[in-house]
Amino acid sequence: MSGKRFVLTADRSQMSNFRFNFLFGFLSSGPVKISPEPIYSMICPTDDTYDHETGRMTVAPLGLRRVQSALEIAYGEGDVVAQHPYEIERAIGEDTEVVGLTEMSPLGMGPVDTAISWMNTPWNRTWFIRLMKRLKALKQRYDFKVVVGGPGSWQLLERGEDSFSIINGTIQRRLKEELGVDHVVEGEADKVAPEIFQKVASGAAPEVMRLLTNSILSIDDIPEIRYPTLTSVVECMRGCGRGCEFCAPNLRTKRDFPPERVAREAGVNIRHGYDAVWLQSEELTLYGCHNKDKWPNEEAILELYAALKQTGARKIGATHWTFAGVRAAPKMIEALSKINGLDRGEWMGVQPGLEYASPRMVKKYMPYKVKPFTPEEYPETVREGIRTMNRYHYYPASTLIVGAPDEEPDEVQMTIDLVEALSREGVHGIFAPLLYVDYYRPEQTMDYDKMTEKHWRLYYVCWKHNVKEFKEKIWIATQSFGPVQRIVSVMGTYAIGWYLLGFLKSQFRQRFGYVPDWMDSSSEVWSPRTHELPPMTVKTGGNPPPV
Repeated sequence: MSGKRFVLTADRSQMSNFRFNFLFGFLSSGPVKISPEPIYSMICPTDDTYDHETGRMTVAPLGLRRVQSALEIAYGEGDVVAQHPYEIERAIGEDTEVVGLTEMSPLGMGPVDTAISWMNTPWNRTWFIRLMKRLKALKQRYDFKVVVGGPGSWQLLERGEDSFSIINGTIQRRLKEELGVDHVVEGEADKVAPEIFQKVASGAAPEVMRLLTNSILSIDDIPEIRYPTLTSVVECMRGCGRGCEFCAPNLRTKRDFPPERVAREAGVNIRHGYDAVWLQSEELTLYGCHNKDKWPNEEAILELYAALKQTGARKIGATHWTFAGVRAAPKMIEALSKINGLDRGEWMGVQPGLEYASPRMVKKYMPYKVKPFTPEEYPETVREGIRTMNRYHYYPASTLIVGAPDEEPDEVQMTIDLVEALSREGVHGIFAPLLYVDYYRPEQTMDYDKMTEKHWRLYYVCWKHNVKEFKEKIWIATQSFGPVQRIVSVMGTYAIGWYLLGFLKSQFRQRFGYVPDWMDSSSEVWSPRTHELPPMTVKTGGNPPPV
């Protein structure tokens, strides 16, 4: 068996189209014991992502496709293959020199994982370890090197006595010995992937390779994809421009991909058979924006959407935008909704970051996230942003930060009040409470043992709202499922919702010795506040979201 010289793959948690509903993707960060493998595979199938005769990926993560293009340009198509993890043995042989993995969260240590898995083993960690053990067995036979890159590669680095302080330049010894990880790459590797793989193959590469931030200054140096991507995702920008202190995209200079470039890459997916395009955007409402006050460049964004429609895309989604950008350009959101043909029966998802409601915290950590408005206006900006999204059938999954180091109890209460008021009004969307993680100052990292009663209340009211949303939307969200699968999913959603709220209640009692009235799931208990939001009318129904 000869095998390919360079083999690219990823763990199973990344190898699904998630039934074109981004919310299902969060199941990969959930605990294995709550979603057994048959349930996981039913909701996150992978059969449509690879050729069952050869094991080649028919669609793949975008980052993997970038690296694949760079390697093929340098060495030719015959030396490179993107292989599904289920069929990895078919691609590896005596000629294989390097196996490269792109990983989102290989050890399940990201903020989403820690918030959802509740200290249990999540699926992404499980799938990664299973794949690495198979690769280690193959290494003993064929003597190749394994290099891991991608957004989650930092999780493999050696740490101090705590969980998060990183010792530069060293892979965790256990991972090297037990799983066979030889090299880790951090940063944008699109341009230099051929050099990295060559050095790894020749034995000249260091154990850990950190690429300088913003080393790729020109969009032309980023290789265009040649083959389809999972969920039909393509980049329209890198970097954000909002400058939030806690956010990794803030480290990257904002670079906008020209509409014609985005359209060419989208065309690869359309020709594959997708009828939609999903834009990977750090902040869509800043696409083409160069003014200091962050007013959206509506003309540039609509031009981008027009170019994508010309490729044959029926729907065009975007991963991220901000409440401030939406509030500043409601007519543009309406126009995007009309382009996508959204209505009561079809909604589209997006991920904005709410983080916290305190004007002081906003001003200190994310002052540009609220422009062109002020930190003092931020709660109103969130409210108007969600109202606008709901009005035009966009379904937000809003992240919040639980346990920021210098947040005062009354500031936590501000966020609680905002979430409670929005939920009471009947807004549609979910609130994702993420525990604060500090990779460089581990003593400031939040965990469940450090959470105060205020933190618990914020965490609980978010999930209480989410459970209500899941129950209301699960029948619509599973309309593409078969009858049996649909019934199982609906029953499972109700069971998990009941279990989750009960689990949180028992954990709170165990920690504090009592159950507060705001945890009484039999009735809606809201603390009256002077700044409650006025009632709003939200169109009900809809499917969140086709990606």
